[in-house]
Amino acid sequence: MINELTLIGNLGKTPECKTLQNGSIVASFSVATTKTYKDAQGQKQKATTWHNVVAWDKLAQVCEKYLKKGNQVFIKGEMKYDEYEGPDGGKKVFPKVVAHTIKMLGSKPENNGPTF
Repeated sequence: MINELTLIGNLGKTPECKTLQNGSIVASFSVATTKTYKDAQGQKQKATTWHNVVAWDKLAQVCEKYLKKGNQVFIKGEMKYDEYEGPDGGKKVFPKVVAHTIKMLGSKPENNGPTF
């Protein structure tokens, strides 16, 4: 079985890095992907989906250094689901993408950064 996905979208916020007690570094940020389609009346519509993304250790440090809100990025990674108990006692599920590869996209020269 394979758990792999690819996203191309824009950063909704600049990555935030945290160092955990075990020394691991995690960067978290959101990415918006937008789909354009025609509705039943033939009118052009857009639908945006927000994805929570995390990157770990060296990749997290690179994200913090190079990625900024609004950047267009290519992300390859896997889907994970964290479960926790909510304030009402019910089970909550938090979906996230764990990034393995990130490439900066875009037409501006400063955005044509490295693949990491």
